Amino acid sequence: MHASFTPAPARAKRHGVAVVLVMLAGCSARGASFRVTCPGPEPCTGRVLVYAAAQEPSADSEPDDGPFLDDADFSFALDVLELPPSASVVLDADAAAFPRAPRELPAGAYRAQAVLDRQHEHSDWQREPGNRYSPVEPFEVGRLRRAAVELTLSEVVPPREVPRVAGVELFTLASPRLSAFRGRPVALRAGVVFPQDYDPARKYPVIYEVPSFGGDAFEAFHRHAASDGPAEELTRRAFRVVLDPESGNGHTLFVNSDNNGPCGDALVQELIPALEAKYPLVARPEARLLGGHSSGGWSVLWLQLLYPDVFGGAWASSPDPVDFRRFQNVDIYAARNMYEEDGGRERPSLRNGTLSIRQENLIEEVLGPRGTSGQQWDSWQAAWGTRDAAGRVTPLYDTWSGVIDRAEAERYRRFDIGDRLARDPARYAPLFRQRIHLIVGTQDDAFLNEAVELLAGRLDALGTGDPAPASPPSPAPPAADPASPGYIEVLPGFDHHSIRHAPQCRAFPAQMLDVLRAAGL
Repeated sequence: MHASFTPAPARAKRHGVAVVLVMLAGCSARGASFRVTCPGPEPCTGRVLVYAAAQEPSADSEPDDGPFLDDADFSFALDVLELPPSASVVLDADAAAFPRAPRELPAGAYRAQAVLDRQHEHSDWQREPGNRYSPVEPFEVGRLRRAAVELTLSEVVPPREVPRVAGVELFTLASPRLSAFRGRPVALRAGVVFPQDYDPARKYPVIYEVPSFGGDAFEAFHRHAASDGPAEELTRRAFRVVLDPESGNGHTLFVNSDNNGPCGDALVQELIPALEAKYPLVARPEARLLGGHSSGGWSVLWLQLLYPDVFGGAWASSPDPVDFRRFQNVDIYAARNMYEEDGGRERPSLRNGTLSIRQENLIEEVLGPRGTSGQQWDSWQAAWGTRDAAGRVTPLYDTWSGVIDRAEAERYRRFDIGDRLARDPARYAPLFRQRIHLIVGTQDDAFLNEAVELLAGRLDALGTGDPAPASPPSPAPPAADPASPGYIEVLPGFDHHSIRHAPQCRAFPAQMLDVLRAAGL
């Protein structure tokens, strides 16, 4: 089945993946077909993708611009199984496509690149050794003839090299829990940044950072050290550990998931004890602090709320949906359709209106069918959704129509942070008031502020009383007089990215230092 939408001219960047939808001038043409050859010596199995982009004089077309080239406006895909060495597959009428089929390409000059995604271990094909890709090839669609484009998967993604950066190490640990769940060896990774002026004779607290969507442990090698102020002092007083949330289904959010496995338990029961065994880390909750933005922001809120006996505070900005009455801008419990409002109007996914929720999901369907793209919407459904009898992710909504599965939506409540607060305020409200530090901008690009506002309203409605617990108390109740009290703030004028430059976000290191000093660290 093909997606055949004609969006308005637009360019957008969504969670680190560039998506460009450009309508080319010119009358209708016979379009193009793409013959992709996989050279030997072994058969090729995986998903073959072709990205076609308008040819622009200033375009810089490098293979590592994927999964979408910076100016890509068309994508096509087919699965291949044991394609013989040096055999070819043609992407034409049978290819999945967005926003239109190959035969519908308008007249004009283009460039194209093919990819064979064979690993399915990361949301970014460039980070999976063994994936293959072609050089970028120019081609032209005439008004009266079809372009026959030849692409050869001659290039191979090499093993990822660990950068050599003083004071930074990549830590890897085999995970028995995740390996047992997934039926193959699975390793946990973390980028470990030593304190400035490191003294091996003393023990240090640690700041655990969870990257946003598309990020992984290698971000530790590319962070710039602060030169002054509380941020600089924090680099001297604490280790920084960049966790790795990546999987074949995208960001795991560190939840114990029906589809990704026990990611939260693997972190706190396997990785953290192993880190504390190797490095001189203080093994106390107040010495383990959390920080994250976007998907990383949601992750650190979840980890703090679910493992209060492990972590002593979380600092989050622009988190993924924290109240599923606003799943971006959809109430999944009440709405009938993810893509359309009741009047039939398309729901925008981005505040600037460049992409609709339907368009983003259909792009992901080309990248990986039946929820396997590893991109943002599919990753949410893998992390929070159930698993069907065939071992696949149960979709929250129909990919083509957008109709929401009401029963599946109800199952999402177990990961709905706002719903958890409402159902068990005795357990969660003290953690919000004493350990959670959360900010978002009113102009968040993906409407994520709306869920935060609902969450803040639920917390405010509780007042300051102590309701009776709905479940046994946490093994380590929050301190009665926290060094850095919790808060939720919605800041006027800031968007998803500019929030990181807000004074409140720049105050995070000072607040972390307050917690460490109060703990004698």
